[in-house]
Amino acid sequence: MSVLERNPPKCDLRLPYGSLPLQFGDLWLPKTLASNKQRWPLVVFIHGGWWKAQYDLGYAGFLCDAMRSQSVAVWSLEYRRVGEDGGGWPGTMHDVAAGFDHVAKLAQAYPLDLQRVIAAGHSAGGQLAFWLAGRHHVPHTSELAEPQPRIALKGLVGLAGAVDLRLTIDLGGFFAFSNGGSAVRSLMGGDPKQVPARYSAADPGLLLPLGVRQILVQGSYDDQIPAELPQRWAENARRQGDSVEVKIVPGADHFDVVDPESHAWPISRDAMLALLQG
Repeated sequence: MSVLERNPPKCDLRLPYGSLPLQFGDLWLPKTLASNKQRWPLVVFIHGGWWKAQYDLGYAGFLCDAMRSQSVAVWSLEYRRVGEDGGGWPGTMHDVAAGFDHVAKLAQAYPLDLQRVIAAGHSAGGQLAFWLAGRHHVPHTSELAEPQPRIALKGLVGLAGAVDLRLTIDLGGFFAFSNGGSAVRSLMGGDPKQVPARYSAADPGLLLPLGVRQILVQGSYDDQIPAELPQRWAENARRQGDSVEVKIVPGADHFDVVDPESHAWPISRDAMLALLQG
């Protein structure tokens, strides 16, 4: 059974980061004790589902629980999605930004190490996670322009991530990936030629260099994100000075990379741990 079919474990706390119903996150805290000298590193995780209303953060519980067992805290974000009031451009990005910035308040109540924070995203969540690292490049005239985030990211992990919106459209036709192009247009309210300013503000590929280490984990049997996408991303990001690793997992599908019961999991887990410890 895939992570979509199993009942996920429960988080420690469900906490709001805003006043709207979908502006909340699940906080997963390790069982190991923390202290003033040894605080927990943190993964800010963003779930996928092509930014659509019918897919929520539930399936991410397996990954969060597995990382919690590695003495890593996880803040798994929910956000308004396409099909919900305020979802899509620009609300989806506003929510993820607010949820990430809320980490500063969380650290006042829980022993989180703000020097060891990474963002990780699965599928469509990859775009949102990588976008967080590029917010300082968002044009000041954009609706997404915000003050410099108070928390610096130590790294980024894309798990079968649609980390580049234009590539997601351009590589349509791979398996079921053609659905990704229409999903991007729904998120953004048009294609890059129709709403170029929106893409300039929300497409991580147009916000390079991100300035942090990146690891992209991709299954060779993924029927939604082709391996060419992370490879193309890496080439583009490296040309602009970023450090990027791509790890292709033979025989892994779209959800194996977030499933602790799959053979792909050790690679995904180790990617997150490497960035937190590096």
